[in-house]
Amino acid sequence: MKPAPKAPPRIALFIPLAAIGYLYLLFLVFSIRRLAEAWSHPASAMSAAAMLPEGDFARFWYVGKTLVLSRLEILGIHIVPSAWLLQTFKLNLFASSGDTQFDWIYPPTMNLLAMLASLLPLGTSFFVWDIATLCLAAWLLRLAGLDWKSILLGLAGTASIQNFVMGQNGVLTGGVLAAALLCLTARPVLAGALAGLLCIKPPIGFVLPAVLLHTRRVNALWACGLSVLALCGLSAILEGWQAWQWYFTIGRHSAVQVLTTPFQQTFLVAGSTVFFMLRSFNASLAAAYGAQGACGAVALILTWILWRRPTHDSVARMAATLCLASLISPYGYFYDLVGYSIGMAAMAFRAADRWKPVYALLWLAPGYSGLLAGITGHIFMPAAIMAGAFMTWREATVPQTPPHAHNLASAE
Repeated sequence: MKPAPKAPPRIALFIPLAAIGYLYLLFLVFSIRRLAEAWSHPASAMSAAAMLPEGDFARFWYVGKTLVLSRLEILGIHIVPSAWLLQTFKLNLFASSGDTQFDWIYPPTMNLLAMLASLLPLGTSFFVWDIATLCLAAWLLRLAGLDWKSILLGLAGTASIQNFVMGQNGVLTGGVLAAALLCLTARPVLAGALAGLLCIKPPIGFVLPAVLLHTRRVNALWACGLSVLALCGLSAILEGWQAWQWYFTIGRHSAVQVLTTPFQQTFLVAGSTVFFMLRSFNASLAAAYGAQGACGAVALILTWILWRRPTHDSVARMAATLCLASLISPYGYFYDLVGYSIGMAAMAFRAADRWKPVYALLWLAPGYSGLLAGITGHIFMPAAIMAGAFMTWREATVPQTPPHAHNLASAE
């Protein structure tokens, strides 16, 4: 008996997906051109007015190089910085320079990765970092049980492209968080260990207390705590306790100064949080902080409810949690939305046909959020994240139909 022929694709589904695909290719071409132009005309030095072609990664690499040289000096190994290093980097990233956009705000746990990256030349290290974090995120997601098509689409999203161009850490942190959430039920110790790694960038992990503080997840909680302690201890050994002293006295406060800078002075088109959105609409600091706090509290409560009982759809729960996680911190940019993009990609493949274009559009949104903000002077990305949270929450909380109900429906 011959198999029935496949039904032709419906125009109502094909047209919006084709339009979204075109917009994606347009963004991809633009990003490749921007990367090529940056590398064909490298800046002679990094200063407050000029960036190197490696973008944000250059600061990351320079911090690592500075720490390595300083620790070797303490050990009695004196290495004179090269003339190129002294001529290229004109910023004091380890002091409150007055230009808060260039102060180093990450905790010493992130510096461990910076020190490792600085062992290679800057240009080489940039591409090794981007490719290695992409491969690591893909491997972790596959280890966690996510299918390859969702992994590839999620890591090929516009947030990931922006992350690649800038040499940022969103692919690493987003992949780790998504993998931890998917592993939590079947492999709680691994999930907890992965969750603890997010102490390299604490805002990404703000959602984790609502996930882990349940009686059934004691093993994951202990693994998370040990992972955090291990990274903090290793950073204290390799960087010295002064690194933590610096972070609490200068680095952490520099992030707060970024938040308090008037948008009329510095318009952060890359912003993706409720706080930044309200500031772009001229809300006061008090109003923006208040709304962000209320939004974060609601997101944590919803996450707690979502994880307090088992679910029949762990992928939808992961996607909903990643959306809610993006609504908690006041500090976040579009390259921090790689985890959100993975969730939207996974749901686009799983959703009913009528919802596929919506998930695809939400997956595309991070790349165009900065362009829209630049044109309108307002940030809208949190609205897209909230839409994603609503849709995925609905999918994750649908009651599982008992097997006998399926049999009864078939009989009828």
